Amino acid sequence: MWFSLDLKGPRRMTDSRGPSDPGPDVPGTRSTETQHRHGDGVGRAAGLTTLSALLPGVGLLGTSRRRLGLVVVGLAVLSLVLVVAYALTNGLTTTALQTAADTGRLRTIMVLLVLGTVVWVAAIALTALAASPRHTSRGQRAALSTLTAVLCLAVSAPAALGVRYISAHVDAVDKVFDAGGGTVGGGTSGSTPTSVVGSDPDDPWKDLPRVNVLLLGSDAAEAREGTRTDTMIVASIDTRTGDSVLFSVPRNLQNVPLPRDNPLHRVYGPVYDCGDQCLMNSIWTEAELTAQEHPAWYADDPTPGQTATREVLSGILGIPIHHTVIVNMRGFADLVDAMGGVLVTVQERIPIGGYTYTDANGTLQLDPTSDYEWLEPGTQRLDGRQALAYSRSRVTTDDFSRMRRQRCMVAAVVDQVDPMTMLQRYPQIIGAVGDNVVTDLPQEDLDEWAGLVLEVQDGTMRSLPFTGANIDTVDPNYSQIRARVYEALHPAPELPAPEPTESATATDDAAQTTEPPAEDEPTTTEEPTDELEDVGAVCD
Repeated sequence: MWFSLDLKGPRRMTDSRGPSDPGPDVPGTRSTETQHRHGDGVGRAAGLTTLSALLPGVGLLGTSRRRLGLVVVGLAVLSLVLVVAYALTNGLTTTALQTAADTGRLRTIMVLLVLGTVVWVAAIALTALAASPRHTSRGQRAALSTLTAVLCLAVSAPAALGVRYISAHVDAVDKVFDAGGGTVGGGTSGSTPTSVVGSDPDDPWKDLPRVNVLLLGSDAAEAREGTRTDTMIVASIDTRTGDSVLFSVPRNLQNVPLPRDNPLHRVYGPVYDCGDQCLMNSIWTEAELTAQEHPAWYADDPTPGQTATREVLSGILGIPIHHTVIVNMRGFADLVDAMGGVLVTVQERIPIGGYTYTDANGTLQLDPTSDYEWLEPGTQRLDGRQALAYSRSRVTTDDFSRMRRQRCMVAAVVDQVDPMTMLQRYPQIIGAVGDNVVTDLPQEDLDEWAGLVLEVQDGTMRSLPFTGANIDTVDPNYSQIRARVYEALHPAPELPAPEPTESATATDDAAQTTEPPAEDEPTTTEEPTDELEDVGAVCD
């Protein structure tokens, strides 16, 4: 009994806490001190959760899951150190190129990226659970849950973007380099891609001073029988300096030589000659038709059209052609749009759209009743539709003007490949490439070729077209053509400039005192020539 007997009568014994103690909390309420303590606990949990979002597992070090946190942090730091050490050892550019060229490595990175993100998200969520105080209000729990979800989303979004970029890149590379699918051949026989890259990793091009690549623009379409290679450019690249020369061959070149070991030689003999119907751009279709009639002649060649075109052009120019890149001109517009347009100087008025017809004189004419618009002269950024018209139109000009514009477009695209644009629009760009470009370059050589492309961007690019201005397209002198190609690739050394004499100095001083021409005098603009010169001089 909680009573004691006293002279003054019974009384209730007091608790040891004393009369000033407020007693136990009333159920359903909390003291101010308890609320502050729980609020501080939620803030601490939020801080630790944020730390785990900055570096996987760091926040777990401040919770009861410290050992697990040490494991996660150790794995994260070790992975980061290995990646940084590899990149610094091999160089950032080399590492990026090697990684982009190896689809197997990219697939492994994609899997590791997904697994790493799952572990990271789990570490963030586990940190929030382990650090959260036991007793929290509904609002505090909601705030901590919202913060955790936002942090998980923040670390997942870059990973999802990376997976998207890697997946698009791998798909495009598999399409572009799918020589086994019969789209392109390679090497010398057209059956399998043949590497021209050396085995020395430090200098893969030491045994090949120049590499020659054939760029073909294909206009195969449902409304046209066969494939017409209206764009034929051979890029000869100096593997030491990156300097390159573009040789353009006209589509209407006649009497082209046929190699003795090509099956077309059995049909036409040493020269492809049947009048103005036997043009250079019909070699592809002619080889494919011959392969249908005589399949045994092409038993080892899955791509007779490409092989014949490459071999004939090699004989015309007198240089070996090591690889071929084929671009679907209809899809070229998609590539330009994905790049965000291309900046060129339009030198002549060019129609966009509309229909054409051939008049009684055999001249191509623009149908004035059709729907078309004009691309006006001037320096401007062209979208895909405009760039395609700029590269392909010849209705108001001629084949040779179109050849010049095509060389300008090639140079502009190579020069304007900007890393930031590539990064921002990469899925669209690589998707357009994958859908419209095929090549017989071996996929395992892609990193060496990517490095060479960087050298080409820093080197000079010159152009030598073969047109009616410097050759006879009906009856060409192929010995002269080969001599001009040789001279372009082996230019004579420049002689040192003579030192100025006293008389020359006096003449120069007199020239400086001459009054400038009047402002209203007309200025003359040099027409593009068909001689070897810098591409910029032709296109600007």
